[in-house]
Parts: sequence; C-alpha cells; structure tokens
Amino acid sequence: MNTVHLTDVVKEMKNNEQKISVVLGGTGGIGSAVVRELIEKKRAVRVVTRNEAHAQELFKGMKVEIVQADMLSLEQTRKAVEGAAYVYHCIGIPYTRWLKDFPIIQKNIIEAMVGKEAVLAYADNLYMYGKANGEKIAEEHPQEATSKKGQLRRRLAEELLEKHKEGKLKTVVVRFGDFYGPNVVNGFTIPLFKNPIANKTASWIGDLEQKHSLIYIDDAAKGFIEATENPELYGKIWHIEGAEAVTGREFIEMIFGQLGYKPKMKVLKKGTISFLSPFVPIVKEIKELLDQWEHPFVIDGTKYREVTGINGYTSHKEAIARTLAWFEENN
Repeated sequence: MNTVHLTDVVKEMKNNEQKISVVLGGTGGIGSAVVRELIEKKRAVRVVTRNEAHAQELFKGMKVEIVQADMLSLEQTRKAVEGAAYVYHCIGIPYTRWLKDFPIIQKNIIEAMVGKEAVLAYADNLYMYGKANGEKIAEEHPQEATSKKGQLRRRLAEELLEKHKEGKLKTVVVRFGDFYGPNVVNGFTIPLFKNPIANKTASWIGDLEQKHSLIYIDDAAKGFIEATENPELYGKIWHIEGAEAVTGREFIEMIFGQLGYKPKMKVLKKGTISFLSPFVPIVKEIKELLDQWEHPFVIDGTKYREVTGINGYTSHKEAIARTLAWFEENN
C-alpha cells in the first residue's frame, strides 16, 4: 500500500498555489465573475484586459496581476498566457466585430498555447444551435444555426476540440444561456434592470411568453472553473443551465416585484427590428438571432450535473436582488 507523507501533501498544496489562472477578457461580465471566484478560491490570478485602468478600478484591493494586452497581437497573446496552468477565454467584443476579430483572436491563443500543459477553457454561448428542436437544448442538439454568428461559434468550438483530439491542446468548451448579474452590462441587461430602478419600462426581445434560459453570472463562473479544473471534462462540450428557465414576462415581473413597482414592459419585435436594422448596427446584429427569442430556448445541463454532482444554483429571486443592488450602486 502506498503511503502519503505529510511533507508530500504540503508540497502538493504549495505547487497548486503557484498555478496561475489567466483570465482573458477579465473585466467583462463572465471574466470578472471568474476572477472574483478564483480569488475566493485562493488561486493565483492574472487578469488580461485591453483597459488596464478599468481593471485596476474593478479589482481594487484584490490580489491579482493585471496585464494590458490586445489578443489581436500574437506577441502580446504569448506574453499574456506565459506560465499559465489554466487559461479562461472570456473575451467579449461587439457583435459588429465578431466575424473579423474572433478568428484572429482564437488563432493567436491556439498558437500561443499549442504544446503547453496549460488548459484552455472556452466560455461559449448557444448561438450555433439556431432554432431549438425539442423542449430543451442538450449538447447533442443539431448545430443548425443559419446566422453568421451562430456558424462562427460552431466553427470556433469545433477547431478547439479538434486541436484537443490531435493532442496539441488541452481544452474544454462550456456553454451557457444569457448572463445577468453584477458587471454584466450590455444592450440586454441595461434596459432590463436600470429602467425598472427608475420605474421606467423594461425591455425584452421577441416574445414575452416563451421560456428562455438565463444564468446568474456567479453561477456561471463557478461552473466554468469546476469544468476547467476537472480533467474528466476535457475535450468535450458541457452545458451549464443555472436556475429554471422563465418567460420574459415572469422575469420582468420578478424585477419590478422586488422594487415594489407595477410591472412595465415592452418588446422589441421582429417588425421593429427589421425597420431599425438598416439604421442601427447593433439592431441589425440582433435580427439574425431572433429564433432564440421568438421560440422556447431552454438549455439542458443534465450531463454536467450528473458528472460533477453540482445541482444547486442561485434562485432568480436572489440573483435579481443582487443584480439590482449592483446596478443601483453603479448607476
């Protein structure tokens, strides 16, 4: 029988403490949540961002290394991931730059990491699935997106998994529904949370009565880290679902209910989007994703839950309260 000596345990603990977790896109919604959770877990963290000043403010008082870098530069990407044990790809860029920039960013990350022991964890979405076929979207769901953004996300994930299969790169792909929570600030969350705080009308997309998967950002970060640090999950796609899917109407009613106001809501519908898209670039980008909002779009995280044993997620009620508190504090 093998004997484990205390000195060996101490050495292993020290080695684990020295492993560097690099978060690319560390000031964004999912990136900053991953950073916060890694710090909570006492990990050594390097935040990689295009805006060092913003990172300094966001993580003020926290023990992190901050590196300013542009992932469109291979040289800067190499420096950013140097010495990493885990690399979290949380980079977010405007929709209008996806098709041009994301392939370059991924090419640079792969080239910087090929042949190294570091694990690349990719925070993905559900765009590649297109219109949902069935009640829920599991990992085996057909990837039949007709949108350019959905097809792009499919190709990016496939390339990473192929590199893993070839033994050139250790990777894991984790997919989520739409994020909300502290520091998740975008065209979806701002009118959804900031408007109700001022007793103004909240906005939704597509159809208020369709079930939609939304995940609290801290739950997403915890699940993402678990997948990244668990070798059993490497080389595959995993879905993390969060709390139960809800309709837009139900979600907005929960928001206003916590604020003590009568719900006010409006919907950005297909006709309005079609009219505005020639004049407003971001609306044009949303147009091709409407299938996800005009029909049920519910993620199935059964496989992840069964493998990891993780079943508990923050309720929407509690998550909404935390999100509203953050928006009020950062208004």
